[in-house]
Amino acid sequence: MSYAPPRWLPTVVADLRAVSADLLEPGLAPAAPIGAMGGHGPLLRGLLMAADAFAALTPRLLSELDLTADGTSGEWRSTMVPRGARPSTAPHDFVVSLGVALPLRWLRFDAEQRPDAGALRWMLHLCDQLRQQLHTHGLRLGRQLEEALLVRSGESTWAVQDSQTLRGLAQDVQQRLVSMRQTEVGIRAAAGRQIFGSDRAPVPYPQQPAWSRLKRLARELLNPQAMLGTMLNDLLAEPIALADVPFLYQRWCGLHLVQAFERLGWKRRGDLTGALFLGGRVELSGVGAGQLTIWIEPRVSRATMPLTGWGCASIGDELTPDFLITCGEAGMRDAFVLDATLATSDEVLNSKSKYRLGIVGIDTLLVAGVPVARRPLRSWAIAPLDSTLCRLNDPEGRTGGVPLHPGRRDLRALDSWVADVSLHAQRQAVRAVTSSMELEGAVQ
Repeated sequence: MSYAPPRWLPTVVADLRAVSADLLEPGLAPAAPIGAMGGHGPLLRGLLMAADAFAALTPRLLSELDLTADGTSGEWRSTMVPRGARPSTAPHDFVVSLGVALPLRWLRFDAEQRPDAGALRWMLHLCDQLRQQLHTHGLRLGRQLEEALLVRSGESTWAVQDSQTLRGLAQDVQQRLVSMRQTEVGIRAAAGRQIFGSDRAPVPYPQQPAWSRLKRLARELLNPQAMLGTMLNDLLAEPIALADVPFLYQRWCGLHLVQAFERLGWKRRGDLTGALFLGGRVELSGVGAGQLTIWIEPRVSRATMPLTGWGCASIGDELTPDFLITCGEAGMRDAFVLDATLATSDEVLNSKSKYRLGIVGIDTLLVAGVPVARRPLRSWAIAPLDSTLCRLNDPEGRTGGVPLHPGRRDLRALDSWVADVSLHAQRQAVRAVTSSMELEGAVQ
């Protein structure tokens, strides 16, 4: 059964692609991958495919390479033919006739036949380029995975599955690095002597089919933007399954959530792409001492409670809101939840209130001198509602819906919701500074 994607999907794709093409990939989404080797961003995915292609092509490249005489190594052989030879220096290779020594044998140098060294040096250069790029992207991916593993840790089946998927992404890169080292060994063995890589393609260039394929591969490898363009063209040419659309919309909402804080003067620290792609945190600092953190796709559980400051009300439970916004100093931290959905019915929007009662903080709240559990101040949905105003689901506004429709691109409702969070975070910062000053005064 086929589904027609929403008309606004190109807007979401364009906005995400403008930040990073990685955000078009499924990451940890359980949906079928949009392209091959799902889970990786297009550029790294292209490198993995290029590494596989190069490793698979190397045996054919070596076998198709013409042998040429190596003038630096070979063997002097005795011959009866003087052409291309020189007289021997051995006395028994001469005969004396009429008082004149005449050579009977000559010495001819037979140069060793080896593959074209220039072609091998170029192959070595391409192999080294692949290894360096894989190493660079592997380091970046490693930092993203380290954060995602912390934020999404837990004891449930889903947490274990996420951990395996994340670690699998790192293993993909390591396997290609090992493959490139093995390929390099094969190239050096074919040379039969020490050689160094060269960025100059061999002249004349071999005309065999495998070498024609290598020329196309090298063009993309040495120009990553060309590779990225090819990957994106393939990606956008394929129909995007309906199951992928919610995850694209969720990331799009996360992108606009961060940008809404930035429009209010908050400064972002750290990597945005990695957090949106695999899960993590985005830290923001405001005017003065204001600080807040946007946790993207956190697994709220006993395992992550020391990290985020928030856990579940019931022992053993795990909740995964799309965005958990926390602010305040330890001991008085508050939280706001925003969960993205494509549904616009009141029933679905109201269901997002489960996070307000299901999530509790490490910090307690004193009410009339009695400690009570601290819960998120708001737990709202964000959805493509056809409205310009936020929808309140209760008189106090603790639950509701934020309209964010890609087709309308009206950000006023989101800005209003974010402005409340921003104001609360700034007031918390002021109270923290005031309390600190009062405490110092009391001590003195």
